Amino acid sequence: MLLSSTRGGGAYPVARFIGFCVLANGVLSLAGCEWWAQRQARKLAQAPETQAKVDALKGKTLKQLSHVPGGAFWLGDFGVLMDKQAKDTDARPGPDAKSGAGLQFTIDEDNKPPRWVELDGFSIQQYKVTYGDFDVYVQANALPAHPPKGNDDFHGIWQDARTGDDVPAGVAWQQAKDYCLWLGKLTGLPFDLPTEAQWEFVASNRINSYRQPFPTKTGQIIEGKSHPTFAQQKKLLGRHGALYPVGRYEPSPSGLYDLVGNGFEWMNDWYAPDAYQHGPSQNPTGPVTGKEKVLRGKPAHEDFSPFPHVMRYHKDPKEHRVAPTDAEPFPFTRESFRCVVNRPDSIK
Repeated sequence: MLLSSTRGGGAYPVARFIGFCVLANGVLSLAGCEWWAQRQARKLAQAPETQAKVDALKGKTLKQLSHVPGGAFWLGDFGVLMDKQAKDTDARPGPDAKSGAGLQFTIDEDNKPPRWVELDGFSIQQYKVTYGDFDVYVQANALPAHPPKGNDDFHGIWQDARTGDDVPAGVAWQQAKDYCLWLGKLTGLPFDLPTEAQWEFVASNRINSYRQPFPTKTGQIIEGKSHPTFAQQKKLLGRHGALYPVGRYEPSPSGLYDLVGNGFEWMNDWYAPDAYQHGPSQNPTGPVTGKEKVLRGKPAHEDFSPFPHVMRYHKDPKEHRVAPTDAEPFPFTRESFRCVVNRPDSIK
């Protein structure tokens, strides 16, 4: 039933049409209510105030893009390329570097062997898309309010995760994809979800450096500057929050906020454990098909280990189950996203 409330700004006011839904005997007609709610949503989508919100979001999005010049780097765990001399001098492994000279940074197997790849330039959103941003998209396209409404635990957890309009929007993969493509229609620019190669390239600051184990301004983790202290995080998250507001701590050298520590980010790629062993070396986009989509980043609540930006995660794009044996799915509360513009030159 598409009767939404005023919570979160993505609302369709019930008071305006509830009388239409009530039959003479006082029983609600579900079909009638849904039809009327959809009609009201379409009217709201075409309203001048909605267009004003869309224009404001468009302007903000274009302003808050970081251009990433093209280049080449080692995609994956490049620790195996770094011998002691390379670490001491912070030498950057080139395309002829050989695996086996150094120790791996992570115990993961799906980011090995590292692969030398070349990428064209692109632009990427400095901030993750927030619930407030997503509200505009929902309203402009006459979609049901997000997070979805419901009285069960599944919907309740998702509703509680939205602690403010400036919190990264927890969404399923297709919602993230559709939002980025919608931005493309609005602007006439090739917006899309980033590939994992693009995301890792910018999170690595376009280089492979042993002395920059984190995608932060200094390359290091500094509580209270690059990420919240435990006390700050507890306050920001509140009792039920999954993520905290965007842009509260220092950005990366490329101007990107919350690359790790404030939720995962959906990638365009399908996941395959051996993806780095296959595919093109120029602008790789991952396997053609698959069952799970790639996620990058790191959620709140977890300790930091060096080089988190080379770690790969993956999840069913439609259903999230905490454990494979779980009978019921869990809402997408920590899976957020940001979009890229696949154009080599800067749009500013």
